[in-house]
Amino acid sequence: MKRNTWIGLGIGVVVVAGGATYLLTRPKEEIKWRSAKVDRGNITQRINATGAVSPVVQVAVGTQVSGVISALYVDYNSIVKKGQLIAQIDPTVWDTQLQDAQASLLRAQAAYDFAKADYDRSKRLAMDKLLADQDLDTKETALKNARGNLESAQASLARAKANRGYCDITAPVDGVVISRLADVGQTVAASFSTPNLFQIAQDLSKMKVQVSIGESDIDEVQVGQRAMFTVDSLPDKQFAATVSLVRQEPITTSNVVNYVVEMVVPNEPLSGPGGEPATSGAPAGGARDPEKAWERMKERMEAQGVTKEQFLKRFKDRQAASATQTARPTMKPSAVPADRMALARTPGGASLLGGPKFTGDLALRSGMTANVTIITNQKRDVLRVPNAALRFNPAAFLKEEKKTEGPRLGGPMMMGPPRSGAQSTSGSKGGVVARREDRVWVLEAGKPKALVVKAGISDGQFTEITGEGLQEGMMILTGVENTKPTNGASGGMNGGRR
Repeated sequence: MKRNTWIGLGIGVVVVAGGATYLLTRPKEEIKWRSAKVDRGNITQRINATGAVSPVVQVAVGTQVSGVISALYVDYNSIVKKGQLIAQIDPTVWDTQLQDAQASLLRAQAAYDFAKADYDRSKRLAMDKLLADQDLDTKETALKNARGNLESAQASLARAKANRGYCDITAPVDGVVISRLADVGQTVAASFSTPNLFQIAQDLSKMKVQVSIGESDIDEVQVGQRAMFTVDSLPDKQFAATVSLVRQEPITTSNVVNYVVEMVVPNEPLSGPGGEPATSGAPAGGARDPEKAWERMKERMEAQGVTKEQFLKRFKDRQAASATQTARPTMKPSAVPADRMALARTPGGASLLGGPKFTGDLALRSGMTANVTIITNQKRDVLRVPNAALRFNPAAFLKEEKKTEGPRLGGPMMMGPPRSGAQSTSGSKGGVVARREDRVWVLEAGKPKALVVKAGISDGQFTEITGEGLQEGMMILTGVENTKPTNGASGGMNGGRR
């Protein structure tokens, strides 16, 4: 063989030998585990939802008769008193019907008087045996018919008077007009349903918030629980509310079942006396910092596609509007007789007197969107772990090992390494019942070992745990530094908790 051939063979042997030596002598890769301590602390469990603000009592005012609206005596934000005249239907037709009913009553009264006199005369003749009994019975029947016609005419007159009275629409409660759904000259038809003309909020000093809670969380909501919410117009202020009602009525939308939860909250003023910011809660008007408000609402606004520039512009516009409203004095309801009030709206749409107006010096308004947090449970001084510890499964990051069968701490027999959140089954008369098991992992002799625990309430960051062998300060595994599996498995960081 040529010399070059021997040299090439020698180099190849050296390379192969060196590679084999490296593979046999290289140090084993070590997994760098991330860990956290089991500590004691407080956990507050919450449910987040979005709802709408509305008055506690909101009355829809309609009309029971059809016709053309001839007058409106109140407008938006008008302060009204119970029994105050607020609108009028053209009474021409109903006045005519009333006159016709009165005339019918006069005819019926005259017929009854004649029938009664005729019967009394016939009765005297019958007593003297000068009139046959059959003729007396005829006179008595005529009297009864006349009495029936009289009573029918009286009922028709009462109905005509009531319909005429319905032409004058009055406020059923004290309150503020928050919606006007008709105008002068508009024709309303009450044949099939009562058309609404106004919405009157009885008391704006208290508001209610209605939110929809899914069926998976509704059992955790109870009457009397505390809640907090914010509105977009005052993003840096939190309002405190109380759960007042959990409705039993299910509302199904796209196969999703929700239940309505109501909360009552006092409606705080935007400013105190003299235009100073209110002492309770966050400052109002220009005292709020737009930049801080953006930082607090950044994630939610970006999720809605709102940029920072759009948010700041909207925020400053609301500040200017709030300052304008604060500068206006609040008008108190005055005892203005209804018959002395000028027409509030004319057919051309020009506003006249219309009575005192509500200036809107309260923080919450009907229809605002409320971002609600309901506190469903609180526990103090409990053992807790980060949520990542209950989701972590180290099986995907371990080297290939033989599957062995053996007892697992606190649970049944299981093949191979236990998986976080696994379920065991036990036989029963009715069939197989699944039991959820949560686990955390600790290092024992450098290898992960599972501890079966019972998970309690969670605040989204920490979860309460109980179980044998748990101690405060114990180090538990939450993940690895390198998330690439060594044995080709995947999903190690996301060992699901079910």
